[in-house]
Amino acid sequence: MNKELEALLALHAQDARLRSLEGKLDRLLAQKKQLEETIASEERELAARREALEELRRRSRERAAEVDDLDTQIRKYQHQLDEGLLSFKEMEALREKVQSSRARMESLEEEAIALLEEVEREEAAMEEREAAFRRWQARVAEELAELERAIAAQRQELEAERSKRETLALQVDGALREQYERLLREYENPVVPLREGRCTGCRLQVSEITVERVREGREVVTCENCLRILYA
Repeated sequence: MNKELEALLALHAQDARLRSLEGKLDRLLAQKKQLEETIASEERELAARREALEELRRRSRERAAEVDDLDTQIRKYQHQLDEGLLSFKEMEALREKVQSSRARMESLEEEAIALLEEVEREEAAMEEREAAFRRWQARVAEELAELERAIAAQRQELEAERSKRETLALQVDGALREQYERLLREYENPVVPLREGRCTGCRLQVSEITVERVREGREVVTCENCLRILYA
């Protein structure tokens, strides 16, 4: 095998290594993105539960305030009745108001008690959720930090290998390098072995003359069909 082809094969092998490293980096970045999306989703879920709990507290406060307001109104009606300064008809109407208000207040008190009990249950559940989330968050933070370290190391390795690629590229003849780079834009494998008279890139048969030239290894030979560079 001539030196030009040897230098080209070394460059081609380096490109394959770079693709492998880039693929690994892409997978690490995808894992990081997925983990970050999971964190964001969990945070949104917890925020929604906090909002639901706050809404429950608001309803509980409103119901308790309604009970207090109604109790104040009943006391006011009762005071007017106790003073006895109203006509019989007005007193009867006021008594009906007191009676209906008390019935309403009993209903509101039941609702207020039920809401308060629900708030207490949800607060206890929320405390457990918060604690569980903090434990999960700590574990995920460690996993994310490990991913960040792996990504940084992968990028550093890629940088070193790209630098090595530049050195290897300079060892390939200029015209051949241009040909290779042009093929590389079209094919992932621009340099392929010849097996049983077939180009392993396009898998088509080549001429006997091409087969012989490849076997001799004295020159750079390309496939007649796909123009990939062939080697024995």
